[in-house]
Amino acid sequence: MRICDFFLCFSFMMKIGFGQLWQDRKIVVSVKQGLIEGSTGSYAPLPVVVLFEGIDFFQSSDLPYLPGQDFSSEGVILVTVNYRLNIFGFFCLGTNEARGNLGLLDQYYAIVWIKENIKNFRGDPEKVTLFGCLSGAVSVALHLISPRTSGLFQRAVLISGSALAPWQVNNDPIAASNEMLRILGCNLYTTDYLRCLRSKKTEDILQTLQEYSESLQWTDAFLPVVDNFLPENNRYLPYDPSKAFREATFFQVPILTGISKPITFPETNVWYELASKGFQQLNQYMDRAKILEILRAYRFSNSTNRDQLVDMIKWKYSSPSQGDVRILVDQIKQLEFEAKIEAPHFLQLSHLTSYVQPIYVYYMPDLGFNVNTTDSFITTDMLLLFGPSLLKAVARRRFVEDEARLSADLKKMFINFIMFGNPTPSNNRIRQWRKYNPNDPYIEDFYKATYTQADRVETVSFWNNLLPKISKYRTTYSLPRELQNSPDPAAAFRHGMYTLVGLVAALLGLLVICIILLKRKNHEREREFHIGY
Repeated sequence: MRICDFFLCFSFMMKIGFGQLWQDRKIVVSVKQGLIEGSTGSYAPLPVVVLFEGIDFFQSSDLPYLPGQDFSSEGVILVTVNYRLNIFGFFCLGTNEARGNLGLLDQYYAIVWIKENIKNFRGDPEKVTLFGCLSGAVSVALHLISPRTSGLFQRAVLISGSALAPWQVNNDPIAASNEMLRILGCNLYTTDYLRCLRSKKTEDILQTLQEYSESLQWTDAFLPVVDNFLPENNRYLPYDPSKAFREATFFQVPILTGISKPITFPETNVWYELASKGFQQLNQYMDRAKILEILRAYRFSNSTNRDQLVDMIKWKYSSPSQGDVRILVDQIKQLEFEAKIEAPHFLQLSHLTSYVQPIYVYYMPDLGFNVNTTDSFITTDMLLLFGPSLLKAVARRRFVEDEARLSADLKKMFINFIMFGNPTPSNNRIRQWRKYNPNDPYIEDFYKATYTQADRVETVSFWNNLLPKISKYRTTYSLPRELQNSPDPAAAFRHGMYTLVGLVAALLGLLVICIILLKRKNHEREREFHIGY
């Protein structure tokens, strides 16, 4: 296999929006072309994979330059695309001049360019797969919703990212933009605010953004927005993702989607630094920072039941061994994974019940990789797909035999999906990846069956059903008149306490019943739950 590497830069005029700050917008694409020498089909057009990455549309996943030669050597063309992030990509005031979604438009214009030009690199413009990881997966989901993308791609791969996570699409896009204008000293109520922004140095804007993001004022980030405030022919994302998926008002293509436990998180350094200071420091961070951050992300922070929500999360993720910092770090990692990756992933799947194209779902556990970086977001599946070169870059070693075999197996099924729309297209009874649907929620487990149906139902129900319902109930009660002047101080609180306890007990009872019914329904299916190795 011979790999040809191309770096290309093309320009387009952004005639609207915050992009006027840079009248001539340049997008850089990297094209890795895999040529199979000596094969009978070596001159046939190759399938094309367009890769997007990023974390919460705020920053890159901060990996070393992603080496794509191992993946493209499987006989595909891999294209990576840069796009604007945070304030530069998603500044929005709900107007034509500051429309938002410029980061998505960067991606869109790159996809259009690829469609029109990839044949010059031996690529097949009729066999294009959008491949997204983390917020890149959210981007791919949003391109499915956009009416502009019909016919531009034929497959979609979404890894560890969901467009239905509350923190991935902004319901109040103007708040953060207004606050940044104020901090930068630009008057929103004049016609010169764009000129004022143009006058600021990029370094100053980024420094202000970093300070703002670390402050208590950070409630709404710079994210994609539903832009139905624009004229109809100028919109890119006219539909709310939840409604679009539920009502099937989107472009349908075969989807391969899955989740993988991260090996490292961007905050790993923070956790280990606090752990070095003792259990109490890390536990205070968990109680006073991490849980509250999760509540803000889920839009629960203004709930009248916020204290009860905090207690429920503490109960589920508290350290079973008081004083053991290693166990507490593991609990924080589990909280991050289940709240920010697992629950949103299955929420999105639940909205795709009207999907007619095939959906293939997988789960990849943490296989115990040790890496030399602690401030990146690295998942096991990405290491296996883009290894051994990526593993060598972050761990300074190559795969051992079992890892190499699993990597080859995973890449083979992904490449099959990219080529044929099915990860196991042959009639192989030993290894058959079934489609996912509500009546047969099959999940391909690539290592071992530690990821049971019951575990998934419990976690997903906790985040997607129980906590949202608790957050919406009103528990501020007016006391009966006879209790307001009661000589018994405790009597004034019993009525509200008993009502709240009864409410929580009823909801927990419903949750238990649902779990029992699901387990009974899937009892036979659990016996044949697939184990890859």
